[in-house]
Amino acid sequence: MAASEGSRALTRLYPTTRALARTSTEPAGVGLIDHPLRQPAPDEVELQVSLCGLSGSDAVVFDADPAFAWVRPGTVLGHEAVGVVGTTGLLVPEAVTPGLRVVPVSALHCGRCSQCIGGRTEQCRHRVTLGLGRHGTAAARAVLPWHCLVPLPADLPDTTAVLTEPASVAWRATVDVAQTSPGERVAVSTTRAVGLLAALIAKSRGAEVTMVGRPGPGLEAKERLAADLGLETATDPAPESFDTWIEATGSGKQLATATESLRPGGKLVLVAMYASGTPETISMPVGKELTILASYSSARPDFEHAIRFLTTLPALGSRLVTVYPMEQAVEALRRTARPSGANAEPLIKAAIRPVP
Repeated sequence: MAASEGSRALTRLYPTTRALARTSTEPAGVGLIDHPLRQPAPDEVELQVSLCGLSGSDAVVFDADPAFAWVRPGTVLGHEAVGVVGTTGLLVPEAVTPGLRVVPVSALHCGRCSQCIGGRTEQCRHRVTLGLGRHGTAAARAVLPWHCLVPLPADLPDTTAVLTEPASVAWRATVDVAQTSPGERVAVSTTRAVGLLAALIAKSRGAEVTMVGRPGPGLEAKERLAADLGLETATDPAPESFDTWIEATGSGKQLATATESLRPGGKLVLVAMYASGTPETISMPVGKELTILASYSSARPDFEHAIRFLTTLPALGSRLVTVYPMEQAVEALRRTARPSGANAEPLIKAAIRPVP
């Protein structure tokens, strides 16, 4: 058999899908590849991806953060997907039928370790995150375990449904961890979708919410967006003016501002990841007897709550999500890593559309 004939035969046996993947461990080491797509195992489905949002973890891979050096070149990125079930494995329940519109839970759990048995699947000891530890959803098609899929209501637009994963993280931080309540004075510091969604969730629970930003490129546009969504904004909050602060930037300066702006006995909720040496002071939280809480990732119940919340704001995606065609996926990821250029509108959430 000629070499070209052999290549065509392999293509028939192993179809490919266009995908955004890590191509090297160098900065900006990402690109579009033709990713081989295997047939689903008995407990898996093929997901036909409609949109895939790009997240902070995709951005740190783009930046070649040493903490993510373990993500192998060739790994398809992405975990914030919305799509339709295609081919299904033999053991997939009848309820998960071709054509079902779903979002995947981004963190896969084993169901057997002590954390899973205790109901903390987001802390699974064998946790694998889509787009990092296994191939993700920044592709036209992806193969996933059926049990990670959460059905979507038919009337929720794709551009809003693609916010489900960050909304699930925001729900967990705001409701499960912070336990925000009516009348509570809540500050949220953020540059990305998770914080903005946390602010909207807290507001929906009756809290008095203020979005806190820092002077810099894109601040005015972000303040206009917050105002349009009914949120107060501030850049220099008064000392001891908040009961709870949800910190979602990963900035040491915002962390210091949060400790100064919380009342004694207040709650500091950490959602972001911080570089080593980031905390600039530790004495103030001790002296003010702050309760420091951490919120990491989310689990299936948080996704279900997030979907119900997003159905109350079906047009939200049209305000927060910028959609790029697959051919511009690398540029979309570059902008996700650099969301506030000097001459550009700030990017809240980029999503790629794999199929025109």
